[in-house]
Amino acid sequence: KFAQSFALEYYTALAYNGLKSYPEALRHFVAAEVIAKATDPSQLSEGFYFQLGAASERKGDYDQAEAYFQKSLQLAPDFAEAMNYLGYMWTEQGVKLEKARELIEKAVKAEPKNAAFLDSLAWVLFKLNHPAEALPHALKAAELSESPDATVYDHIGDIYAALQQPEKAREAWRKSLSLEPNPQVSKKLEASR
Repeated sequence: KFAQSFALEYYTALAYNGLKSYPEALRHFVAAEVIAKATDPSQLSEGFYFQLGAASERKGDYDQAEAYFQKSLQLAPDFAEAMNYLGYMWTEQGVKLEKARELIEKAVKAEPKNAAFLDSLAWVLFKLNHPAEALPHALKAAELSESPDATVYDHIGDIYAALQQPEKAREAWRKSLSLEPNPQVSKKLEASR
């Protein structure tokens, strides 16, 4: 019914993103990118490439996600959200951990009270085998979260377990499970008894 346009494709992509239909979202993001390149490249902002990177990551296409996050950071080197997302994605994959740490530390420096960024910093430090250094950041993330976050408490549990504090680990995992059922967290809790 409507002529193809950047705005139509972009907002359709965001709608599919909201529905967690990432392949469809990506199809529309890419169509928006093609239209913008042909008509008005200024529409291809760091935010646009951030959205494209996030949809790619959620679809499981990590190489493509990395390329889009890098493009976002080329356009806006101080874009804290993109630094954090890329760093956390690498951390979750267990790759480029030192680079991930650098990016996440820059994001935290830009937004020191951002709970998600603090959790990312705790998680990369944990993955780098620095649980004692990770713990204060994880606890601060829990304290600053607008509402309790299951992932943050799961991370706190893992950090306490690495620090040989099993009772505190179990308490954190129980809190995580009370917020959101998760079979992996349940297994950790069972194994720690």
